Amino acid sequence: MEKKYIDEEKSRSSTFRAILLGVVLIIISAYWVVGVENRIVYELTDFSIYPTVIFVVFILALLNLILIRYLKRFALRPGEMATIYIMLSIATSLFGHDIMRQLIPMMTNPFWFATPENEWEDLFFRYIPRWLTVDNKYALEEYYKGESNFFTEQNLRAWFVPIVAWTGFIVVFLFGTLCINLIVRKQWTEHEKLSYPIIRLPLELSNEPKKFFSNKFLWIGFTVTALIELLAGLHYLYPVIPSLRIKIDIGRYLTNKPWNTMRPIHINIYGFAMGLSYFMPLALSFSLWFFHLFWKVQLAIFSVLGWRSGGGWQSDQRFGAWMGIGLLALFTSRNHLKDTIVKFIKGDQEEGGMYRFAYIGALFSAVFITLFWYRAGSSIWAIILYFGIYMVLCVAISRMRAELGPPTHELHNARPDRMMSLVVGSRGFGAANLTNYTLMGWMSYGYRCHPMPHQLEGLKLSERLGMRNTTLIIAMMVAALVGSLASFGSHLGFYYRYPNYAIWGRGEFGHLGNILTNPMTRDMTAITQMSFGFGFTILLMALSRRYIWWPFHPVGYAVGSGWAIGHMWFSVFLSWLAKRMILSYGGSKVYRKAIPIFLGLILGQFFMGSFWSVLGLILNRNMYTLFP
Repeated sequence: MEKKYIDEEKSRSSTFRAILLGVVLIIISAYWVVGVENRIVYELTDFSIYPTVIFVVFILALLNLILIRYLKRFALRPGEMATIYIMLSIATSLFGHDIMRQLIPMMTNPFWFATPENEWEDLFFRYIPRWLTVDNKYALEEYYKGESNFFTEQNLRAWFVPIVAWTGFIVVFLFGTLCINLIVRKQWTEHEKLSYPIIRLPLELSNEPKKFFSNKFLWIGFTVTALIELLAGLHYLYPVIPSLRIKIDIGRYLTNKPWNTMRPIHINIYGFAMGLSYFMPLALSFSLWFFHLFWKVQLAIFSVLGWRSGGGWQSDQRFGAWMGIGLLALFTSRNHLKDTIVKFIKGDQEEGGMYRFAYIGALFSAVFITLFWYRAGSSIWAIILYFGIYMVLCVAISRMRAELGPPTHELHNARPDRMMSLVVGSRGFGAANLTNYTLMGWMSYGYRCHPMPHQLEGLKLSERLGMRNTTLIIAMMVAALVGSLASFGSHLGFYYRYPNYAIWGRGEFGHLGNILTNPMTRDMTAITQMSFGFGFTILLMALSRRYIWWPFHPVGYAVGSGWAIGHMWFSVFLSWLAKRMILSYGGSKVYRKAIPIFLGLILGQFFMGSFWSVLGLILNRNMYTLFP
């Protein structure tokens, strides 16, 4: 009996070979994703769950079934499969669409694009930390002119110190977010019982793939979306082949005021968005599509009233909403946080060890980050203010994903420093702080590819599989280190060869030059919009907790606007409608039977979308992409 227990525990745990395989797959995935998103397709990692990661884990699960049948001793166990998925998700967040793809060009852009006309050299060059940037003329020339090789001694020497410095910062920062996740996990998972809809598919692929793949309903859903994507890809290559027209912009028919202000209005059908939305609570999926239309109606109302509808008013409102969600999440966890602090101080043997590790780790991360940016030239108060706001937004992302599981989430044009400048003006921060804030801009570019929620979902996945957190924490930190280095290597290798893609982040320094020349002043309109977003979020949360029948959830309001959700909202609506009808007429039994169909919708579209991207990389040509 004791041996059976040990074997069962071993089957659910991370292992050295899983971590090693995860490292190899991270390096391969970095080359794949970076090469594809910069040259073959445009959007591949803008989603809450990454198609490339699901593709890899799906292939591993199929190969694992063969190993289980013929070479069982070499087969991957559930904990190992989950470890690989978690490592790939965290690493892909780094080299995906929004994070280090923005950082690397920003390390060189100010020196290459500086001219006598823009006066960048006089305005802020003396404040740029050289150990975080590259100003070597030879390295810059090869970088921007292209058709060269990054992996030469001179280039590697020019980039070595900045790469080491940024990698150290990234690893320590992600260690800090992991510690925060360890502290709040129990409150959100056990006390509030958040559903974590996003982990449903990786859980099925990791835990019992044989049972999962034997379900005929899974393959029905898979076949539907895979065939649609197959036809779309063939049509892209050979236009004579017809494809289904399931992406329509009805906004083009709205030509008269005020309705033309609502354009575009996309009626698109995405199988993966329908599949992910099926696992949301009904109130949340309803709120997501409803509030997308709510944002659109606001535009028409503004037009009727003659109010300003341009600029960043939506970003301002959403910033206030995200801050509201983050602060509410921390507020509702206050008793749990007090309890964890008491256990940490008293040295509780059952859980105190993990909380002791988490609190000490979070404190270490905070001190390191403060000293890091203080060494770069920032004021301590400016560092604390920036990262205080930023971490509230990070908590909001993790919370809304754990509770809602939206197919995508984004918050463009809402960097903490810009929001602070709108509230108090930019002059008081000083040129040194504003320059370093600009170098931090890659962290808050769009908030779509963010590692923190993937860490939290990894902890939930490990709990569902009965895994030990100790080895999983090691795997996560290895993923952060390897993902950062692989991102640098793959991006720089690509940019030195294809220079047209090395321009990300150029506008950030243009903005910096503008506000140093013409400082921003307090913007009362922006403050009003932020306050409305924050207050409306608090009101929605209060009503949803007080009245069971209240149908509107604040997470839907916060996520319901944005470019990506504008393409997906109709798919969320279809999934909400299907789930509502299934529960109304078939009950929970039919709902459970239909689950494999919706998992198949995700799997089929992600598989074929990833296949076309791989084919494009092999053929070195543009290819059909599953989004938009």
